[in-house]
Amino acid sequence: MSKKEATLISYKLIIDQKGKVYSERSLSDIDQIEERFKPVLFNTLKQVLQRTSTELDKIHNKVEADLNSRIQ
Repeated sequence: MSKKEATLISYKLIIDQKGKVYSERSLSDIDQIEERFKPVLFNTLKQVLQRTSTELDKIHNKVEADLNSRIQ
């Protein structure tokens, strides 16, 4: 990734060498860089990140339920 880009949100489903599967989610705190954006763009990004985070939480819960049922 170049210095002109930033990852605002990411979600990974990972399997390690021992077969353990887990998920990882990261969400940038764009409040720290608010001054770099025009107000309309900042508010749009804030809303998109909030909605995306909510949807990723739902996906995470489903993935976790599937993984837990596999173990039993």
